[in-house]
Formats: sequence, structure tokens, C-alpha cells
Amino acid sequence: MSTTLSSQPAGTSTPPSPGRGRAGLAGIHWQPWIVAALLLIFCFYTGWRTGDFWTVINWQLLVQPLAEAGLVSLGMTLVIATGGIDLSVGSIIGLSAVIAAVAAQHGAGGVTVDLIAAGAGLVAGAGNGLLIGWLGLSPILVTLGTMILYAGLAVGISSGSSFAGFPAGALWWGDATWLGIPAPFLLFIAAVLAVAILLQRSLWGRYLLSFGSNPVAARFSGMPVKRSLFAVYAVQGAFCGLAAMLMIGRLASARGDMGQSLMLTSIAAVVLGGTPIVGGMASVAGTVAGVAAFYVVQNGLTLVGVPAFLESALVAVLLLVAVAAGNLLKREP
Repeated sequence: MSTTLSSQPAGTSTPPSPGRGRAGLAGIHWQPWIVAALLLIFCFYTGWRTGDFWTVINWQLLVQPLAEAGLVSLGMTLVIATGGIDLSVGSIIGLSAVIAAVAAQHGAGGVTVDLIAAGAGLVAGAGNGLLIGWLGLSPILVTLGTMILYAGLAVGISSGSSFAGFPAGALWWGDATWLGIPAPFLLFIAAVLAVAILLQRSLWGRYLLSFGSNPVAARFSGMPVKRSLFAVYAVQGAFCGLAAMLMIGRLASARGDMGQSLMLTSIAAVVLGGTPIVGGMASVAGTVAGVAAFYVVQNGLTLVGVPAFLESALVAVLLLVAVAAGNLLKREP
């Protein structure tokens, strides 16, 4: 039974090649629904326990860091869909932030600072793509090395200190809203739509999924594997640069270690959303559900009064339950 991208539900993609049966499709379909159902139950429970959970101000504050992690998770979805991994995302965020901060100290305006942050992330990601795509090196080894390299550069540029004194234009993202919705979350939604369209409707998206499904066949079929992998890691770097831009706007400061926690969060969100770690499939909707689950659950547990040391454990339980349930609900062909 062969599958095509057009036959998939919104936000879910598989490569247009045979060999992916109903079992794989069932797994990728069920996972986002299970996560969404658990998240909805948790929201109703938390809303019943505390009246602060459903307030507008709580959700405005919640979706800002969610958007930052969401951008990184979208890029990680593309990377994992190819069968790769990117361990350097946290270091790229920190490096992008301090480079933008140095530019601000030298008189760069708000828009210029934002462009420099995004551009620095793009260049750093392109460095990963060059080594992985064009030289054929292992993604985990390359990104482990660049994680250390970029983190060292960030600390060296910042001398281990934090930066402040950004121009007002660079801090715009921290306060801007449209119809009460924070601008960072709107940027995240736009990125979600763009990535979903790329995966489902573009030839490039088919290349990524086909390579993740069977890299040997993809190479022998004449697909532009080198260019596609280069582009994937460059896009991931750009998303990290945008996340750094949003963090600067929210925190009004920059440090070389900001964003380090997002590496594990982004990988976990992608897997929680149903994208297999071995590649070949991708669920954008699942990634959105996965990253939302992490931040909504942490926010709710904090409001309920759960000790901080238990929050991570309970979030981990959510991840394990969702993944286990998704595997149990797979249907054999």
C-alpha cells in the first residue's frame, strides 16, 4: 500500500514511497490526539483548581516562551524527519543573542538587531548543514561538536557576562500584541503554517521525508540530498536566531547560555507529538501539541502549587503515557 502526502491529515506527512503501512500511519495519527486529549483534561482540572489559569494575562505570559520553544521545535521536526538530530540549538540561540547584543552596543537599531540575531542563527545552522550535507558527517557528532564550539564562542564574545541596554525596537517583541494575542505567538503560528505547507505541498518536503525514510534509495534516485540537508540545518539555525530575537524582546537582556534548555525540550516535543526519531515521517500538528503540553502543564502545575522539583517528573510522566498509548493504539496492516 503506497501513500502520498495529499492523503494525510493536516500537519502530518510521510514520504511518497511504498513500504509505510497502516501501522506507521496509525502511530503518527494517534499521537497528537492523545497528547491533545491529555492536555485538555489537564486544562479543565487546573482551571477547576485555580481561577488564575484561564485569565488572559496568564495565557499572554504563557505563550511567549512557548513561541520561542515552538520555533526551535519546528526546526527540529524538519531535522528529525531526515533522520538527523541537532544538539547545537541551545548554543546557536546563545551565540545569536550575544552577537545581536554586540551590534546593539555599537549603535544598531531595533530592526537591525533582530536581523542580525536571525542572520547569525542562519549562518551557524548553515555551518552544521555544510558539514552534514556536503561532507556527509554524522549529524550527532557534528552538532555535538558545534554545540561546544558555538557555546564557547558565545561565552568568549560575552566574557561570561549578560548584556542589557537594547534599543526599544529590539524589545518590541516583548510587549507587542494584536487583538490581545502576543506578537511572538503570531510569529510562531505563521511558522507552523509555513512548515506544514513545505512538508505537505513542496518537492523539498518530499525530498526530506524520502531521505529520512530510505537515505540510500534517495541518494541513488538522484535527489538533491546534499542541498536538501544543508537547507534543513540552515532553516533550523534561522529558527534558533528568531527564538533568540524573541528572548531578547521578552527578557530585555542577552547571555551566552540563554536557550540551553530548549535542546532537550524541542527533541522531546517532537517525539511527544508523534514524529519518529528515526525519521521518514513528520507531524507538524503533533509538534505543536507536544510543545504546548510542556509549557501548559508546567504553567498549570506552578499555579496549583506543585513543588518545582516535581514538575519535571510529572511532565515526564505525561510524555511516557502519551508515547506508550500511541504505540498501543497502532494497527497492524
